[in-house]
Amino acid sequence: MLKPGDFGDAVKGLQRSLNKVGSLLLIDGDFGPGTKTAVLDARVTLNRPGSAEVDDAFQAALAAVPDPFPPLSAAGVTFIAREEVSSPAMYRRVYCRPTWPGGESGVTIGIGYDLKFSDEARLRTDFAGALSDAAIAQLRPVLKLQGSAALAAQCHDVDLPLAAAVTAFIARGLPRAMTDARSIYPQIDTLPPARRTVLASLVYNRGTRLSDKDPVREERREMREIQALLAGGRHDAVADRLDSMSRLWDPQTQGGLVARRHREATLWRSGFVAVQLD
Repeated sequence: MLKPGDFGDAVKGLQRSLNKVGSLLLIDGDFGPGTKTAVLDARVTLNRPGSAEVDDAFQAALAAVPDPFPPLSAAGVTFIAREEVSSPAMYRRVYCRPTWPGGESGVTIGIGYDLKFSDEARLRTDFAGALSDAAIAQLRPVLKLQGSAALAAQCHDVDLPLAAAVTAFIARGLPRAMTDARSIYPQIDTLPPARRTVLASLVYNRGTRLSDKDPVREERREMREIQALLAGGRHDAVADRLDSMSRLWDPQTQGGLVARRHREATLWRSGFVAVQLD
């Protein structure tokens, strides 16, 4: 029996299993509040009511759950989702409602779902059963537009639960990200899951454009260099280009993007253990 307050390898095993149902946990071996909430959410998902204490039967039910997205593994799904929303607690506090990340992004909902690149038909398909007609009506005016704080505020009443966001992310967002990544990095399918995750994360965040809008800044230089390194079989050198890409953002105002590139570089070099997801 595992219970809140426990710590150790057995809890790590539980956290790995919980991530198969979209719990988005770090594998830290601490049965703290986040893991407790994840257990209670998983009980709802698996239709196995009970307390936050975990017995062998519940662990067996979790173990029987298939990997949510085999090309990346549960660890890869968790990595990208956490890069988008930080943690389940942060999602419930901030990202459950439309936000504007700034810059050229549109208003986003769920796990980094950019409404600038969606029309109503696609939105309805991607969030089938999760967004009501009333919610769609509130989001309709911001579709296909560059975002702003004002646009995000006008649809702030839309509330997307974490479970629905994770479902859409796995069923629609990640397959699309893999297809997009494959279009510029066709070697992705030959790589191990951790490195596939890095390329999918990069493209999910930055898109597939390889040409520079600013020839001085060369904002797509490293993405082109990664393409050449993969084509030339120089895979180990990719991590250095991810680290170098952090030059593009001010660490004082855009520290999240700087840290994301460095975490992607760490994942490329050392695998999921290095980012507490295995």
